[in-house]
Amino acid sequence: MPVRRTVKILLLDQADRLLLLRGRESAEREPIWYPVGGGIEQGEDAVAAGRREILEETGQREVVIGPEVWRRRHLYSWRGKQTDTHERWFVARTPHFTPSLQALTPEEQTYVTGFHWWTADELVATPDPVFPPDLGVRLTALLHDGYPLSPTNIAGGPADSTTG
Repeated sequence: MPVRRTVKILLLDQADRLLLLRGRESAEREPIWYPVGGGIEQGEDAVAAGRREILEETGQREVVIGPEVWRRRHLYSWRGKQTDTHERWFVARTPHFTPSLQALTPEEQTYVTGFHWWTADELVATPDPVFPPDLGVRLTALLHDGYPLSPTNIAGGPADSTTG
């Protein structure tokens, strides 16, 4: 099974609202809300990948990427392809803005259907599918307790420290 190194960005505005994208794997599947992020390309570090993903998925250039707060390794399937996914999660701060669908890559334009800024309470309460499902609870704890000194494993198994 292929390994996919990814970066996920908890992109927060000044009111601690989290920007999520809405996407649909196929016309038969229900849309799901998920954070900005994607694959780390060959020769790219996680922070550079985060900046690139923010630009590609929102059009925003002026974003301060902060600490890495979580790591997660899990099996993930998208459009019929399963991967062993190694995620690194960073907090990033930005003034509130309206994302641009025009900034999406051609592939992303085939499945991204919208954006929304969510409060942690809204994420906890929504009946809409969110990825990962416990994102609202985790975001609530992060905003309340502060950032961990080192990334916290949110997968239930050992944190993957090889995802440079």
